[in-house]
Amino acid sequence: MYEANFAPVSNRADWFGTIELIDDDTSEVLTDLTGLSVSLELRSRSTQCRILSASTDDGHIELTATGIVQWHFTADEMRRLTPGTYEIGLTITREDITEQELVGFVPVIDGIVRT
Repeated sequence: MYEANFAPVSNRADWFGTIELIDDDTSEVLTDLTGLSVSLELRSRSTQCRILSASTDDGHIELTATGIVQWHFTADEMRRLTPGTYEIGLTITREDITEQELVGFVPVIDGIVRT
């Protein structure tokens, strides 16, 4: 499991996030992502309520042939977030085994523009 501190993101813009999957034993990029299911949640630090969620099942997360996990939240989804720091967690499931891949923090800044 990795601990991550993400760069700030705006609550007025799309958020494309990525991580690269590395084999802990060989330090090589994992390229066989067959049968992988990925889930991500963003929650408030104060109330610990889930604010955003994403998965390979709902289309918010895509897996590439080069070992990259990419998620996308639209600007409309990001507008739900008030400025502050949020907790993030990502799990990976393969063959009924779920592993916590990362936990960390994401600072969200106010994009200021009101639409």
